[in-house]
Amino acid sequence: MSFAAVVSQLIGSLGRDRSLPERTALFAAAAVVGPTFEPGLQPRRTIHQALATGVVSAATLGAVTVSQSSIESLGRLITRDRTDSGSVVFRTVVNLGVNAVAASACISAARLLPPRPDESLRRGLARTALDRTGRAAVMTTGLAATLGVLDGVSHISPKLRWLNRLPIALPAGIAVSALKIRQVHHSAAANGDKTIAQVSTGKSAGLGVAIGVGVIGLQSGERVIARGVSRSIGKVAPRYEPIASPIGHLVALAMLGGALAAGYEYMLRKIEQGGVAIEPAYEVPPTSSSVSGGPGSAVTFESLSREGRRFVNMALTPAEIESVMGEPVLKEPARVFVGLAQSDQLEDRVDAVMDELIRVGAFDRKVLVFASPTGSGYINYVMAEAVEYLARGDSCIVTMQYSLLPSFLSLDRAKLGVDQNRALMHAITGYLRGMDAAKRPRFILFGESLGAQTMQDIFAHRTVEAFDRDFVHSSLFLGTPAGTKFAASWHVNPERIDPKNEIIEVDNFGEYLDLTPEQRASVRHVLLSHYDDPIPKFGPSLLVRQPWWLGPVEERPPGVPKSTKWRPATTFVLTGVDLTNAMEVIPGDFGRRGHDYREDIPPFVSEIFDLPVTAPQMERMDHA
Repeated sequence: MSFAAVVSQLIGSLGRDRSLPERTALFAAAAVVGPTFEPGLQPRRTIHQALATGVVSAATLGAVTVSQSSIESLGRLITRDRTDSGSVVFRTVVNLGVNAVAASACISAARLLPPRPDESLRRGLARTALDRTGRAAVMTTGLAATLGVLDGVSHISPKLRWLNRLPIALPAGIAVSALKIRQVHHSAAANGDKTIAQVSTGKSAGLGVAIGVGVIGLQSGERVIARGVSRSIGKVAPRYEPIASPIGHLVALAMLGGALAAGYEYMLRKIEQGGVAIEPAYEVPPTSSSVSGGPGSAVTFESLSREGRRFVNMALTPAEIESVMGEPVLKEPARVFVGLAQSDQLEDRVDAVMDELIRVGAFDRKVLVFASPTGSGYINYVMAEAVEYLARGDSCIVTMQYSLLPSFLSLDRAKLGVDQNRALMHAITGYLRGMDAAKRPRFILFGESLGAQTMQDIFAHRTVEAFDRDFVHSSLFLGTPAGTKFAASWHVNPERIDPKNEIIEVDNFGEYLDLTPEQRASVRHVLLSHYDDPIPKFGPSLLVRQPWWLGPVEERPPGVPKSTKWRPATTFVLTGVDLTNAMEVIPGDFGRRGHDYREDIPPFVSEIFDLPVTAPQMERMDHA
């Protein structure tokens, strides 16, 4: 094959040889690249930019292909499949008419479903799908008009036939993105948004080309599968041939989705294997009898998992507490951890926890902290040490593991976390109920990230009075996920959930101190959520409605980019990428950013848990 023939075939594959829906999808997939460069909540590196761009572009490609193929099939049904054999004018008129009507109908239907804070996800997704389908139909209408004009010109003047071979869609989409990227950088600089400062424009351009090639390859593969399915339908069931194309695309996308799901499951298994690995630094069981896995414990050290072994081995010693606090230690701190490997049955794990609590004398101590871990089983070491320092060792921290994966990969385990936390809560409160009120320990709740959700949602659909009935003195939740039902209910209707104003949500300890003395006196439960932490903001709702933090520029909180606009898929993916960057925590290097709350934990533990401390003691704790 000659070079000219290869070039001709390549040009045809980008234009004339593709259907109108496929060309619209190419344009949309390329044009959507520009907005993916908008600033996010966290600094983004070039590789993260490439991943975000690739995901958004591929998702757009698939969605537009399916929606526009469906509209094309509708046109074929209306015209009884005469669009393929009709004249250029006939095809153009049909394409324009069907897409214009579809665009109007979809956009109008979407407007009949205005966003509501308490709406179901199904309703929101329906509105978003209608709106995006309508927008894609508008693009198809414009593309059909352009192609119709070029076809007409080429028929009138044979010398200009090369016009209808031009691959208009992809170059036009690239041009739109190039212009948008330029606007994004200009707007970010003007507004002082610096989270894309580390994104290399040159490297991003190179990655953009690679992504473009990948998108074309993805569409080509999807196209081959879809056409194969479509032809099979035409042979087996000729009556369904007019709708065979969208069915083929759906099957192709389902196959691609299945491949991605298989890869995802493989990745989870590899990560879980790391979660049970024994680290050299924590391969020896603890020598203290006050922690799980130590002498006298029925919980085996091997069953604790990586995070459990860290947790029990990092308990402070009486000597460490006394050297920092400068006061006599009351008791040796106790830590109870029961991992998933302890038993397959939730009830047996709860029984194991209760046996451990009784063994270490948890109910005879000053402070009992019920902590729900992050997805991997991690308990914030700053919180644990702060409690042990401030209680002078007279404390017990108890937790149960519900997953071996990081929080963002453990969302499907959240229900298990809630169920077992609720079961353990019932067991603990049952024991407390049988004690003399004056002898009960100060019962405190703690949760970070997914742990905040699995702890709070014990009280889902209930009010703060439920905390009182369970003898809860106070609670501290770090980076509460957007999907937390209790927090969501409180946000929507705080007067009903918390009539006494006992719950607050703040960005830092300074905001708490800015409250009036009367307001601080009523606070018992704190949601500590940084403005630039994506975890309290990331969720399916980003796909269906504009979040409060991307509202009017003048009303946005500190740390939220002012030059960024809400776009369903793009905002969802960029905020998802922010999740990874927000959790980059360097041990010993405290900083108030993203999902790193360590700097504010000690003062909140002292203030909310009612554990007094002097300024010199707090300073020594910070440097310990």
